[in-house]
Amino acid sequence: MQKKTAVKDSLTDRAYKEIKKWIVRYKLKPGFQLRIDELSTALGMSQTPIREALSKLEHEHLVDRHPQKGYVVRALSLKDVSDIYDLRMALEVVAAEEAATRMGDADRKRLSHLLKEVDTLIKKAEKARVLALEQEFHMRIMEATGNWLLTEILGSIFDRIWMIQSVNILTSDHLIDAHKQHMEIYKALEKADSLRSAALMKKHLKFTKKFVLSRLQDSNDFLSKLITGFPESRQLKAS
Repeated sequence: MQKKTAVKDSLTDRAYKEIKKWIVRYKLKPGFQLRIDELSTALGMSQTPIREALSKLEHEHLVDRHPQKGYVVRALSLKDVSDIYDLRMALEVVAAEEAATRMGDADRKRLSHLLKEVDTLIKKAEKARVLALEQEFHMRIMEATGNWLLTEILGSIFDRIWMIQSVNILTSDHLIDAHKQHMEIYKALEKADSLRSAALMKKHLKFTKKFVLSRLQDSNDFLSKLITGFPESRQLKAS
């Protein structure tokens, strides 16, 4: 009995991770109707773990359940995005302040190496790789706080942030400005200046929020259409 439960939990976890990855990477776009039989075929498993995975994703507000349609990938309103960035700002400003005095030499060296690598990749126009490193920059600061609760809450928010930022960065010139701001934050962290680290993080995230919201307010902008949802073809293939 325990073995069967463990197998079911394992399949549910795999289904949850895969479907979540497809949502975050926009293989499943906002407004996409999630059919359990299609997901079952795509993932090569029974429908039971699929249902349990979708229930978890509903709890995380990544999908919605409708009486007639079933599960649908959740679209974000302008207010949703604004609220997400406000919450992120509140927590990451605290993280930057705490990390400035708690960050070890190894963490500072990693951030320095990371930013140098980003500088090189920007010149090569390798946006996808740069995006991954810029995201790691924020993750490293968060982890350096040593505050497990802050890390846990921010981690869940980052899932939604990366969904937006991935498209924003890859379809705009925002990357260069963001990198310059990361360099300023790093210099403050290197000096263990907690107040300046917090102030620069707040400035950076305010800039990012304003830039993203300006794109979302433009109904002709691809980012706006993608985040708020638009008709999606009914094709789902295993990755």
